[in-house]
Amino acid sequence: MGINASWELWLKNNGADFVHFVDIAGLVDGEYSCALLFGRAISKEYIRALQAGRPPKTKEVINSERKMDVLAAKLAAKLEAEGHKAVAKLKFGLLPHKTIALKAGLGFIGKNNLLVTQQYGCAVVLGKVLTTAPFAATSKAPTTPECGDCSICVDACPTNTLHGKTWDANATRDQMMLRKTCILCHSCMISCPYTAAYAK
Repeated sequence: MGINASWELWLKNNGADFVHFVDIAGLVDGEYSCALLFGRAISKEYIRALQAGRPPKTKEVINSERKMDVLAAKLAAKLEAEGHKAVAKLKFGLLPHKTIALKAGLGFIGKNNLLVTQQYGCAVVLGKVLTTAPFAATSKAPTTPECGDCSICVDACPTNTLHGKTWDANATRDQMMLRKTCILCHSCMISCPYTAAYAK
């Protein structure tokens, strides 16, 4: 089993649904040239509960975020134990998960400022580790947003947080949304047609 396959298996055995090995040369200063991007999908049951206006049984999004953070720390420690440099936590905003996800070809940024994937819609939680380990890494050009004239997520936002801007490589978060009014209600996530298709 090759190095990529063995580490992908380890990550999936520890809770990840998907794994990507991403070439990040030029994205950060220093010696890190590869990012292991991984994540898990929010369950269909959780999405359906929110769509129906029912309180979910668990705080799955928050719990999944914590699990991915713990997995990232374990991964970095395991890589370092094998003689590679690795880092799981960066200064806030230095290299967002979504930036690496775009380089991985995982999806596009929707008008809700969330990553939209073909398989899961916006219902994903991501984690990452930067490393010097010699993985076979690839990089892709960002996928063009496929929102078109759709503004369902914008209309669903109860606090008018979203500006309805179509994302491009120069877009800032402040151009996409008004952060201080976001109440983390997940309306924009569950209303996205891609998320709805996943939850069916």
